[in-house]
Amino acid sequence: MIRSDDYPGTVRDDGPRRHDFACGTVVEHGPAHLLADHATQFILDHLRVEPGSVVAEPACGTALMSLFAARAGAALVHGTDVDPVAVAIARHNAAVNGLANVRILAGSLLEPVQGPLDLVVALLPHKPGPRPFDPRYDGGPDGTRWTLPLLAQSAARLRAGGRLVFYHHGIANPRRMLRAFGEHFDVTVLGEKRRCFTRAEFDALAPGMAEHLWAMRARGEAEFTDGPDGCWFPGRVYEGVRR
Repeated sequence: MIRSDDYPGTVRDDGPRRHDFACGTVVEHGPAHLLADHATQFILDHLRVEPGSVVAEPACGTALMSLFAARAGAALVHGTDVDPVAVAIARHNAAVNGLANVRILAGSLLEPVQGPLDLVVALLPHKPGPRPFDPRYDGGPDGTRWTLPLLAQSAARLRAGGRLVFYHHGIANPRRMLRAFGEHFDVTVLGEKRRCFTRAEFDALAPGMAEHLWAMRARGEAEFTDGPDGCWFPGRVYEGVRR
């Protein structure tokens, strides 16, 4: 159990998890629902941090990517989250890893962070659904509820030449996202992988979600393949360089 002055009571700790990177080791504590997953690791596989840079991680959870950035040589890292448990865990993780240059702030996306920034890195909730569901995954009706505000906030806070790196599903209206992304950024795909899924898996998250996805695809708002070998959509790590 984790005790913190930032959170009233104790927090379940299903860690620690040890992450060994080329830049050093990071130990991650926290409850299971906050611990980093495959998408976080996929971002880190493609993330470049310039020494001396100023970095922000909105919706940081346990702050693993913030801690990685600090280990990789960032001068200052801001992690933010609206969940008070996540804020307490992230602050605990910064302390136990001895990373005093990681500052965890309570607030939505980049609202608590002042620019200028050199790098923003994010893994946001972005699964689309017909109605509100688990906030850990809920990206609104087309999956862009949080991504579009992040694009606008990043454009306002990043230096010219600064970078925004994030993971985005092909089912989360990539056309709409890329139109907004391209307004202020030069965009590339750093990595792509298949994410397999079943109708039952998504309907368990939100009843009617599978039907919603198929309707989105018919309107050109979702990108996925269904066939005899199962269903899959692309998961991509995008990088945008601020013009």
